[in-house]
Amino acid sequence: MAEVLDAEELLDQALVATLGPFQPDVANAVVGICTDALATTVGPEILAVLDGDRRLVPLVAPWVFDLARGVLVLQRRGPGELRSGDLLDLLSGHLLSEHDRIRFAQTVDLAATLTLDRVLEQVLGPGACAADPRANALAAPWLAALTYGHRVHIALELLRLLPAG
Repeated sequence: MAEVLDAEELLDQALVATLGPFQPDVANAVVGICTDALATTVGPEILAVLDGDRRLVPLVAPWVFDLARGVLVLQRRGPGELRSGDLLDLLSGHLLSEHDRIRFAQTVDLAATLTLDRVLEQVLGPGACAADPRANALAAPWLAALTYGHRVHIALELLRLLPAG
């Protein structure tokens, strides 16, 4: 299967700056996981189109970048998911006050909850949120890493939007 993605595209530079560089074998594994997930989700015809024009990937499968984030954080800080407060501590370099950490963690959790349906439906189709979570996990074994990566993305964006200082 063609690799329509590459590590440079998938590695969120804010995440790399926080967690440090990833070994090439880890980056290559992430590319493989994301490419397999993309191929399974969009099918071979769309995958061929994406291989011909990689600029379309964020339009067709924006979730693939969240999957990469989730896999990378799990690889570095796993095996379980960090709670949002702990995730914010990690991503901010422990620079948030306890008050801000709690408040921002609630914001991250709320945003992740409110947008989960969009992510699930992009990957599994309409009605995926109403489906049995076990059936969803069987259809996409990497779904937990994707939803975690979605939360990581929200946390990174929240931190990026904070005023300097």
